[in-house]
Amino acid sequence: MEPMEPVTRDAEPAAAVPAPGAAGRRRLPAGRVVPAAVAGLLALLALGLSTGLLLGSPVGAGDNGDGARLWCGAGLVPGTPDGSSSWKGGVVLDFSTGAPACADPLPSSALDVLRAVTPAGPGTWSLTTLGWTYLGVAVVAAAVAGWAASARGPWRATLLAAPLLPAAEPAFGRFLISTFSEPAGLVGVFVLLVGVVTVAVTRRDDRAERTVGLVLVAVGGVLAATAKTGYVPVLAAAVLVCLVTPVGPRGRRGRVPGAVMAVALVAVAVGPIVDTADWQARHYATVNTVDVVFTTVLPEVGHTALGPLGLPADAAQRSGQAYFPRADESLPGTAAIAADPDGVRDAAWTELASSPGALLRSVGVAVQATQGRAIDYLPSAPWTPATPAPALGGTTGPVGADTATMRAWLDDMAVPWWPSAVLLAGVLAGVAGLVGPLRRRFPAATTVGRVGGLSAATSLALAVTAVLGDGYFEIAKHVWLAAYLVDTTAALLVATAVAVTLDLVRSHGVQPGPATA
Repeated sequence: MEPMEPVTRDAEPAAAVPAPGAAGRRRLPAGRVVPAAVAGLLALLALGLSTGLLLGSPVGAGDNGDGARLWCGAGLVPGTPDGSSSWKGGVVLDFSTGAPACADPLPSSALDVLRAVTPAGPGTWSLTTLGWTYLGVAVVAAAVAGWAASARGPWRATLLAAPLLPAAEPAFGRFLISTFSEPAGLVGVFVLLVGVVTVAVTRRDDRAERTVGLVLVAVGGVLAATAKTGYVPVLAAAVLVCLVTPVGPRGRRGRVPGAVMAVALVAVAVGPIVDTADWQARHYATVNTVDVVFTTVLPEVGHTALGPLGLPADAAQRSGQAYFPRADESLPGTAAIAADPDGVRDAAWTELASSPGALLRSVGVAVQATQGRAIDYLPSAPWTPATPAPALGGTTGPVGADTATMRAWLDDMAVPWWPSAVLLAGVLAGVAGLVGPLRRRFPAATTVGRVGGLSAATSLALAVTAVLGDGYFEIAKHVWLAAYLVDTTAALLVATAVAVTLDLVRSHGVQPGPATA
């Protein structure tokens, strides 16, 4: 990836060309209120409708047992008879406040946000408050990006539609009303993407606007990467954008702001990321390794992996079975894994790396599973005392606990290749955006293509991290954020195609717009 800067002084990096007479001129501040307002309004509508908050009928994501890792740290107690929100058949919205915080909650930016909006004293509290908070952050970020991205014309801000439109899908928005870490990841990636778009459609001379874009990238990167260990690739994307983005003067001085932002970003994020990884290792090292071994390595590599993994021969008979939801201690070799989970995990990764076909298949499964972003086994309707609870043991549906069932689910998909095709096209568009002759011939298209490449690469990295971290267990949930980026990449590919047309029109000396002679 290269600096998001036109190759020549006259080349426009935007996804659209300004009207005649406006090229190269900065927009007056008053003329940029409209793009800011439109972007903020679109974010409000997209997430406000997908969450049901604007309609007064909230839809969320029911707790699968992970929620207690966060709400206990904020001193919350679910308003259910047993004081739990896990597997209730609905989304528990009502909580009581003022309880002592648990001693070892999950370190996460999601917990920080939850604590910030939870009253300290005794009382009642609604989970919709958290949803409105995340919604507000997204709206403010979109509005700020709309202002900054329109520095050289309002049409440049239309590229913000790429991260905005996918947010309207209920599969994504509903997680804002949940006690998961996922909403912090989604909002963080959204903020990062609107920052990347801002950087892409401005020039280095637009110092204030580019600085705003970099701040959005950094804030979004920290929020997402510190939400959960599986979202660390977002940090790499944010750091990369900061490092390659010049601000102000040419030469080394222009690289200083981005480099400073990148260093600050890493300094802020590394500590929380390490804390979250340590917490995950303390509580789930054995379980995660069991899932990687039994749901992924044994089914993909085969019985030849048993020896290197130190597992007994009868472990092959249980290939494809996850540890949860039954907490199955009878899986052969579990004791050996528990004795050295890190060592067995490293051996499992080595087996996958030594078998490129198995590794490619496992990544392909993770990418294809992004089509399961609805995660139907997590209810969306609010819980009431009359809501029937599901039977434990079959709660993850076909997407996690058993590899054979999961494969049948994948085989039933109408267009199984779609996510892979989108990400491959996105990566190719990003690579094309780095080629000098193409950048000179198609300045707008290659700029948009580089944004698409970043989105696609980040999505792919999230999918790889998910399958290496917990195998195929609950794979659709673990690649949920990657699914949002698949949709964003698809939108950016459409924008790239439009930009190609604009570049061709401009290269023939025709300025699009009503004033064209």
